[in-house]
Amino acid sequence: MNDSAEKRLSHWVPIGLGLAALVALVCALLWRGGASLGFVAAFVVVLPAAVASALMCWWPGGREARRACRDERRRRQLVMISVGLLVSAVITLLLGVWWSGTRPGNTLMIAGILLLPPAVLLMLMVWLSGRSSDLRARVEPDEKLIHDAHGHWAVFLLPLVVVTLTGILALGPFGVPGLAIAASLYVIVLPGSAVIALGRFINSAVVVTDRRVLVAYGVIRQKTATLERKRITASGVKQHFAGKILGYGKLTLVDRDGDSRVIAGLRRPRRVVRHLE
Repeated sequence: MNDSAEKRLSHWVPIGLGLAALVALVCALLWRGGASLGFVAAFVVVLPAAVASALMCWWPGGREARRACRDERRRRQLVMISVGLLVSAVITLLLGVWWSGTRPGNTLMIAGILLLPPAVLLMLMVWLSGRSSDLRARVEPDEKLIHDAHGHWAVFLLPLVVVTLTGILALGPFGVPGLAIAASLYVIVLPGSAVIALGRFINSAVVVTDRRVLVAYGVIRQKTATLERKRITASGVKQHFAGKILGYGKLTLVDRDGDSRVIAGLRRPRRVVRHLE
């Protein structure tokens, strides 16, 4: 495909997605029951895609993303998707409040509630990714890298369980109480557990060299520390049942001054302790 054809196609994609979002919304208003919820779900997926693709096509930052290097392009695309989600959530919520009490208002309110948690989480992921440190880059040329460890994917198990339980309560034969509990889990419990998991996955890291131990930890804000190996007086690992099976847990390092560093959600923390011994 030549550049002119690709450019024409990129201009039509946001328009097509926008029309698809409009059709899904109209169908959600016309149908009732399970079909209406299905069209609401389609609207929640297609609308952010339409906004994000429009930003990529017409916003200056989006056009620059197509000319950037691969890593920068991916980061910019992630920014566009997160902005698309957030804009869609805010617009649908505001329209839902404006038309509250009507069927269109209730539909838009549900769509906005569904969009808000993923919008917040994706914005947080973009923010955390842009501020996380690469500990390997801090290894000095005369040092020998012995081992490095990062956050384990299993930190997302709790959010996945919450999502599964939310879906069961929302779609199962539990009536209004089930929907109320599902809404509480989705709006309150899921964002909280997902924020903790995301922070641990991105921010947790340990690099062991022949002289030092470089650590990164934290949830919303990453903290880093450099410990001389000869000053580390104690190290310990805490793992629950799932952590022992999947190989992740919480590593604690204590230095001579009594200061402790706790790195949670770390991959194979016992291996780090063995290298320190």
